[in-house]
Amino acid sequence: MESKGGRNPNSGKPTIADDTSEYREAVRKQLNDEVKKIVDIEIQKAVQELIEERRNATKQVVEEYRTLIHQIVREEKEEIWKKAETLKQSILQFGT
Repeated sequence: MESKGGRNPNSGKPTIADDTSEYREAVRKQLNDEVKKIVDIEIQKAVQELIEERRNATKQVVEEYRTLIHQIVREEKEEIWKKAETLKQSILQFGT
């Protein structure tokens, strides 16, 4: 039995074909909405992951610079004390 779309002349209500197409459209819309929600959630997760990765990379770079600065300061202090010792030796030799 084939059903054709149209309105029932007695009641003015849609026939089975209209009900089926409306049902299909409702299901299609529901599926599209669910897919959109899932995609939105996955995009939010990806963005959050990228934000966290950026934060971690920034922390690592800052820590590397901090370590490098401390190393340079240590080396400069050592150099100052070496020069001070050389100056002390020079003054002692000058006095003798």
